[in-house]
Amino acid sequence: MACANRIRHSALFGGLCLILSGNAVSLSLDHAISLAEANDPWLQGSHFREDAFNAEAISASALPDPTISIGTANLPTDTFDFRQEGMTQTSIAISQRFPRGKSRELIAEQKRLLSQQQPMLRADRQAKVAATVSKLWLEGFRAQQTIALIAQHRPLFEQLRALCHSNYGAGLKHASQQDMIGAELALSRLDDRVIALKQRQELARDQLGEWLPAKKINEFSANPTQTSNVSTDTINDSRAANALQSHPAIQAIEQNIAVAHRDVALRQQEYKAEWAFNAKYAHRAEDPLGNDRADLFSVGLSVDLPLFTAKRQDQNLNAAQARADASRTDKAILLRKMMANLKTQLSQLQHTEQRLTLYKSRLLPEANEQVKASLNAYQNDRGDFAEVIQARIYALDAKIDELNISVDRQQILATINYLLAGERYE
Repeated sequence: MACANRIRHSALFGGLCLILSGNAVSLSLDHAISLAEANDPWLQGSHFREDAFNAEAISASALPDPTISIGTANLPTDTFDFRQEGMTQTSIAISQRFPRGKSRELIAEQKRLLSQQQPMLRADRQAKVAATVSKLWLEGFRAQQTIALIAQHRPLFEQLRALCHSNYGAGLKHASQQDMIGAELALSRLDDRVIALKQRQELARDQLGEWLPAKKINEFSANPTQTSNVSTDTINDSRAANALQSHPAIQAIEQNIAVAHRDVALRQQEYKAEWAFNAKYAHRAEDPLGNDRADLFSVGLSVDLPLFTAKRQDQNLNAAQARADASRTDKAILLRKMMANLKTQLSQLQHTEQRLTLYKSRLLPEANEQVKASLNAYQNDRGDFAEVIQARIYALDAKIDELNISVDRQQILATINYLLAGERYE
């Protein structure tokens, strides 16, 4: 699943460029996600927890260690002569306890279920890491591409400033000092936007540094983001429900429910008796006349009787049943939350794609036409220079808006890909 997830994001979002050992090296998002997973201590800790639960499962299935006791009994205190009394003896005893019912098997099964939960948690973590890294990269990409758009349009603003200066110097009546100030102000506003965008780009780099330790991002890929094959038309309620039911986060809660059911069965074992077997061998010394005394051997069986269960066994069982019900509630809450989030993201995706279509088909061409019309009107003394500047600013803002909508779409897709991780989880 993780490999398919990384390949999908690589196709969607392009690559990154990092500085490694002081040299700029191109790094794709696929590789960035691999690095983030390799340097995620949580994943390593999950492997350790899985090993711990497996070891505990083996330990829980074993019988308790037997108990051995050695002692001397009935030693006379007047002489401390071992041969004086026939009851004096040295003994060695061994006892073995047998836990209640199927307690050992149930505890071992609980540990195995917790061990099997770890791969599900890791799959969920990897899907979250992929979505997080993708969104952070897209924020940096957004800032970098916006800076590039401003740099691309800046010469046009400079040409307008030069035209204004030329007309003002030539004494043309439609050129004024106010127009010159407006041209300078437009360029200053562009410089301010670039500074703010560089700040956002640095923030995205720093945040990505959390996932890519010891590596500094030089720049983001200049390749345009590509379109995903996710379509709102192909995701109906049935597909969404099946995908969410198979999501690793939901499967992990299913394991919690299974563990809680084993705990209920374990508490039911407390109503059964606990048995213990013991055997004892006692040696006696010769009597004062030198006659042998017979050694003694004892064997016994003990059992505790859970007769008074109202305040302990009954309450433990009630608590276990309540925890099982709470786990089912947790699953229902998470499913409801994920379903609502998926529907929200699909709705956002649909409206975002509609806006992209509108920008490509109408807004961008109309903005370019407005720039041409306002410039022609100004040159023919039928328009104001402020209208030319405003038209140029609107055209630039339209391009930036298109870029923002496109990046927003890719971030929405990153969230949808996480929510549909159940379709890729096996």
